[in-house]
Amino acid sequence: MNTKGQMGVRLIIMVAIALIAGVIFFQTIAQEVGSSTSTVAVANESLGTMTNGTTLYLTSYRSISDVIIFNATGDVAIPSTNYTVTNNVIHPTTGALTVSVTPSVTVGFGYDVGTSTIDGTAQPLTYIADSGGRAMANLIVIFFALALVAAALFPVLKQKWE
Repeated sequence: MNTKGQMGVRLIIMVAIALIAGVIFFQTIAQEVGSSTSTVAVANESLGTMTNGTTLYLTSYRSISDVIIFNATGDVAIPSTNYTVTNNVIHPTTGALTVSVTPSVTVGFGYDVGTSTIDGTAQPLTYIADSGGRAMANLIVIFFALALVAAALFPVLKQKWE
């Protein structure tokens, strides 16, 4: 019986299974961290009809900056004095963080006809607002990758391959 050979095969199988499972988990973790630490560009997001005094909500985002709102035809930007954007607002029906856009009473001039669109840079609902939290999330991915490398090199470093 060749126990040394059997140990080598067992070790190869264990390392292969650990690496395959680790790479699958790594890909999933890295994608989730990427979406949680990156802002997104918003272009032509449907906002709704800009009716005076009616609050509109962007339910896919928690915060937005560099806001430009266009009229229903998409060719005229509504002046920023005609609306108020408030970030991190609790949605009254869902309870989730949202962005609220409240048109002022001076919207008029045909801006309140049809569905307006909004452009800007937004934080998705899964965004980690704290910079320390974003740094830790990225460090988790880096250390997980280092653990995979260590798992692959461990048998070699322990001189189990002969």
